[in-house]
Amino acid sequence: MKLKWTWKPYVIAVSILTLILGGCSQDMNVSAEEILHNAIESEKDVTRYKGISEMKTKEGEDLTEHLILEEYVDDQQRKVITTDQILEQETVAFNDGERMLMYDEARDEAYEMDVTELGDIAGLSPKEQFKNMMEMVGDSHSYEMIGEEKILDFDTYHIQLTADDSDQLLGDMELWIDQKTWFVVKMISETGGIQTEVTYTELDFSPEFTEDTFTIDIPEDVDIADLEDDFAPDTVTLEEATEALDQAFFIFPEEGDEMGLTDIQMYGVSNEEARSEVILSYSNEEGIPEFSLSVFPTPEDMEIEKADLEIRGNKAEYQDMIDGILWDEDGLRYSIVIEDPDLDQETIGELAEEMVLSTEE
Repeated sequence: MKLKWTWKPYVIAVSILTLILGGCSQDMNVSAEEILHNAIESEKDVTRYKGISEMKTKEGEDLTEHLILEEYVDDQQRKVITTDQILEQETVAFNDGERMLMYDEARDEAYEMDVTELGDIAGLSPKEQFKNMMEMVGDSHSYEMIGEEKILDFDTYHIQLTADDSDQLLGDMELWIDQKTWFVVKMISETGGIQTEVTYTELDFSPEFTEDTFTIDIPEDVDIADLEDDFAPDTVTLEEATEALDQAFFIFPEEGDEMGLTDIQMYGVSNEEARSEVILSYSNEEGIPEFSLSVFPTPEDMEIEKADLEIRGNKAEYQDMIDGILWDEDGLRYSIVIEDPDLDQETIGELAEEMVLSTEE
């Protein structure tokens, strides 16, 4: 999902960042796979705690993000205070299971969002979040027990997860898991040359909470905007999309009743620099989605590293995790996500050869 608002996308993610496991095991003779399996399958789950963690993100030797997170968790009530050590800015987020409320003190902006329609996603416990992540890497990573280490006052298992393929969405990871509660007290992950390290510096499983703990102090003169409005894309015409990208772009031509363009949506992305992204959806004659085509200006800092295909005479990359193909052409990045299981890379390549400019349709 692309954001139209000005906050950096990681703020929401790190505001609900908690990785907790439930269970207990003291047998070092078991394998790393067994330890992770027992932790995930255990019925025990820590749903009440207070913790302070430090999150550092590096690209090479450069420190790009440095955050301090204060977490207050009491079942469905979750509050996270995120302090950006580099920008010296603070964001507070609170989720009571029905509504998520966020306040950015530096920008003096507040947002809210109804999370009831998200189902179980918004209320997942840290253990459940971790279980979902482990299910994603179950067939793509190998596991190794490194040993036992003490972090804070916790005896932990140190486990290494190594990606079988360098282009995996989730790369290599190291976990330090408390042997009694299965709480992950430290994690290091590395994907595409970007390393993220999260380490708890304080952790209390029997915290004392007051009535003010799960509140956010928002000044009376600050309007609370609806976050859903900022997530929603704009439905546009080809002409409007061409104008937003400031140039004509290639699209798939209509093929009679066999394949048609069913929707054009545009996201205004704003982080370090503002840009527009256009997403075109294609379906077959029965209205069943076949694939989507995303088009946006080629990012200067996101080169296509693994060119294993050729699309329209351009080097292209296939990404197995999303069943997608991307390439750069005339200053634009094209990304196709295949939705029809009967479509393959070769067919997409053949269809791409017939693409026409948006101004020709």
